[in-house]
Amino acid sequence: MGLVDAISTIEASDTIDELSSSLHRIVQNYGFSGFAFVDAGRPDLDLPYHIGTFPDAWKRAYVQNEFVHADPALARSRRTNTPFSWSSLKLPERSGHKRAPEVKTMDAAREFGFKDGFVVPFHYRDRLGAVHSSSTVFFWQDQPRDFDKLFVCHRHELHLLMIYWVQRAMDIVNRDQRNAPTILRPADAAETIKLTAREKEVMAWAARGKTVVDTAQILGISPETVEGFIKQALRKLEASNKTHGVAKSIALGIIDL
Repeated sequence: MGLVDAISTIEASDTIDELSSSLHRIVQNYGFSGFAFVDAGRPDLDLPYHIGTFPDAWKRAYVQNEFVHADPALARSRRTNTPFSWSSLKLPERSGHKRAPEVKTMDAAREFGFKDGFVVPFHYRDRLGAVHSSSTVFFWQDQPRDFDKLFVCHRHELHLLMIYWVQRAMDIVNRDQRNAPTILRPADAAETIKLTAREKEVMAWAARGKTVVDTAQILGISPETVEGFIKQALRKLEASNKTHGVAKSIALGIIDL
């Protein structure tokens, strides 16, 4: 199937199931065993919206081990628009017998037979200006050297295919699944959570790694006042702790990094 035919197949798909089947056939023609599409814009969720053609056992392992919070490919997808490979990821150094969560995630993928992955990030703004992100990985189970050749020769057309695919998915979702969990989180979500300017400021500095004392010095207020603003923000966000609150604030577009 050539590029033009593949795009035509995507555009002719009329349901999410058809779209998933179409992408599976397309990526199989390139040598991939399947794919996984994930809503990467909600780092606060343990189980974000996802579809794909991957083994059920891999999904169970991924969910049970909470790899969604450690997956280095998912984290990188939130920071780039450029496709990349699993093998290009920089993982933490091993320290004795202890493995970092990112390393455990990639090790588990290899144990399931995935020797590499081709990752395509996708970001867009909705009509209210909120940013949405997704990450799609094509699973590779053949020889790594063959993947390397494919990545060099076909990464641009695979990227183009995913632009058409995600756009078609959004069109279908907008038409048929307005009230279902999708890659399109509710457009008014940020509007229902009203943080004051100060609350946004303290959460934004927390997102940048600043301590309460640091933030107090930057804003010229007391640490106790900063703590108060953080507590008020967490209550409004219904967040269990500061890390959770920062993640929700970013995901909902309330603050930017």
